[in-house]
Amino acid sequence: NLQMHVKDDAPPKMKMMAAKGMVPAPPAQQVQVLYQLHFDSKFSADVADSLKGIPPNVLLPIVQGDQSEGLLDWIAEVHDDAGVLEALILNNKTADATVCSVAKEAEGKLTEVIANNQVRVLRTPAIIAALYENPSVRMNTVDKLIELAQRNDVDLSQFPSLKNALQGAAAEDDSQGLSEEAYSELLDSEAAKANRENQKLKELEDDGLTRSERERLERELVKDDDEEEDSGRELSLHQKVREMSIAQKIRLGTVGSREAIKLLVRDPNKLVHMAAIQSPRIKVGDVKRLSSNKSLPDGVVNYIARNRNWTSDYEVLTNLVMNPKTPLSEVTGFLKHLRPKELRDLTRNRNVSHQVSRMAKRMLKQRRR
Repeated sequence: NLQMHVKDDAPPKMKMMAAKGMVPAPPAQQVQVLYQLHFDSKFSADVADSLKGIPPNVLLPIVQGDQSEGLLDWIAEVHDDAGVLEALILNNKTADATVCSVAKEAEGKLTEVIANNQVRVLRTPAIIAALYENPSVRMNTVDKLIELAQRNDVDLSQFPSLKNALQGAAAEDDSQGLSEEAYSELLDSEAAKANRENQKLKELEDDGLTRSERERLERELVKDDDEEEDSGRELSLHQKVREMSIAQKIRLGTVGSREAIKLLVRDPNKLVHMAAIQSPRIKVGDVKRLSSNKSLPDGVVNYIARNRNWTSDYEVLTNLVMNPKTPLSEVTGFLKHLRPKELRDLTRNRNVSHQVSRMAKRMLKQRRR
């Protein structure tokens, strides 16, 4: 009887009845029906609403049972009840990839439940990376996970943020850093600010925007940064950063807002400024501003110059050519992509080295032939 509502050739009305949870069936079978229908984009929104409408106490025995990985993954994606998610995470049938996805957004007790499953986190280091990049996870939990990874020789080379964290733990100084409470409060504030920034960046990625709308959003982002500095928040953040331990700075450089990254990318400690420039929150717009900064550490400029995704942007490319800290070997390659106007500007620019100026002159002559 239930298959009549979910088979490919079932009438749309029958499918919609099932999608809205109007077909009488035991809860476990009801969830199976909803799962089958969620693959059809016409009904995916309705079945998601129906699943959310199932009381947590009814859903709990289902997620604790012997279910397919796909079903459990879908429930984790749609349902946000902490009790349901905890039961789902504790179910051995749940895929590690599902737990990793939950770890990125989890809060409170849920983060501890994920972190305490040592077998799972050692088997799937991506879960450790997800928890590390989640601002809601306490620093002492992160420290325990990093220590666990070190003890068990876990390969974290594919996760730049964790690689920096491991090196930071090994190079930690005598500084105690901010208290757990003060640091957690700062991370919460940074996460809220980063979420607002991400929302504006998503709006900027809308292909339907006119040029004026795009420029307005870009100016709002810059204006937000300027207002933070004018309000004295940057000074306050700077003071807190000075009190932080290396490990705390590295994590802030990974999960912090654009303002925090802009501050930490100038930190004299190599581990800190490299964690900041490798932050997943760094966008091309940020790199455009950073690439022209002549006071950045050499390692940061080198990293930008070797990132082909960033140097494919013409503004980043020209900024790097005019930045005296960019390695000459990289500048040589960049010059080939410059337009005649920028090459002429380089020949008159006294802030670039004589070698770069001469190469620009030679390239102009070659193009005139």
